[in-house]
Amino acid sequence: MLCLVLTGMRYDLYFGLTAGIAASVVLLPLWLPWLRGSRWIAWTTGLAVTAAMWSVWLTVWHSSSRSVSLVGTFESVFVVLGLACGIGCVLWARSRMSVTAVGVAFGFGMLLGINPDGGTYAENPWRFGFALPVTVIVLALAARWRKRWVDVVALLALAGASAVNGGRSSSAILLMVALLVLWQSWGRPASSRLSALRTLILFGLLALGTYLSVQTAILDGALGEGAQDRTELQLATSGTLITGGRPEIGATAALMGASPGGFGGGSVPSMTDVLVAKSGMAALGYEPNNGYVENYLFGSGFELHSVIGDFWAWYGIPGLVLTLLLAAFFLIRVSVVVTARSASALVLFLVIKAMWDLMFSPAETSLTTLVLGVALLAPLTVRRPQDAPSGAP
Repeated sequence: MLCLVLTGMRYDLYFGLTAGIAASVVLLPLWLPWLRGSRWIAWTTGLAVTAAMWSVWLTVWHSSSRSVSLVGTFESVFVVLGLACGIGCVLWARSRMSVTAVGVAFGFGMLLGINPDGGTYAENPWRFGFALPVTVIVLALAARWRKRWVDVVALLALAGASAVNGGRSSSAILLMVALLVLWQSWGRPASSRLSALRTLILFGLLALGTYLSVQTAILDGALGEGAQDRTELQLATSGTLITGGRPEIGATAALMGASPGGFGGGSVPSMTDVLVAKSGMAALGYEPNNGYVENYLFGSGFELHSVIGDFWAWYGIPGLVLTLLLAAFFLIRVSVVVTARSASALVLFLVIKAMWDLMFSPAETSLTTLVLGVALLAPLTVRRPQDAPSGAP
């Protein structure tokens, strides 16, 4: 439980080395055997280790044309190793504890990790501080009752709190999860591939419908004047809410076209890199000549505001493959558990949130969601003989 709290807390000890990573290294003999039980987890771990080494190599490779940040190098290595170690520890804890206990402990760690001195926290404490930890804890507690109506009530209450505080994406995700929970109440459990494929198609249609419905509600002022103004501005900028709200997509596409192999976690962007990224953002109708682009996205390293973009920039091709593997894992595994009518609201929320983070959220802030989501969704193997209780087969 202490390991879960430290993993969720992400307390930084040194250049990205967190207390959770340190604890997981100490507990390595306990959780390492559980990685062999799933090909998904084994491949994820192998790619994470490869990506860490590739980040260092890419940084050295580009050092002749770009400045090198030692801090950025360490942080990029610890981020991807933290993903592998965190998944292993939570998977091991899940084999010893209930899902409710795992979720509550992990969520409590996330609460302890809130930074009240951050600028975004002061702007909106719920949206940028308490929303995600509280959601994990509440849905973990709701999973204890295994009642659909308990999950739905909890989801609607959380969606309402996010809507009141201007959380457009979070409220849409929670509403989508509530619809999936209700959908699981109909029909019989199935396990065929065709049923799983139909579930994936349902996911896509439901995501599209939720997106359009929430966008319409926002434009009608249902989430307040502030959210309405932001949405109208983003639609006017590029024609769609996605590209208008995430112009970093343009920067990522432009940089991938200019340097497909990535840059390395310790590489500091050159002026050429910044200009290439700006041209991609400008193509979406965004005005890139501002402090946000120079200081946040490319001030001391590459920050492309998506796990896919960050992992590609920091770890090159291995990082990109790792993100695609995670996306495939979430889609395939959730289609299986939803088709079997066994997915809890917590698991569904973590899957949809993780898919959103892969495309639209920075890697470091998305790490907790990815770790918990993968560990709770991965299939648990039969315990090793030495782990079985006395007298058990």
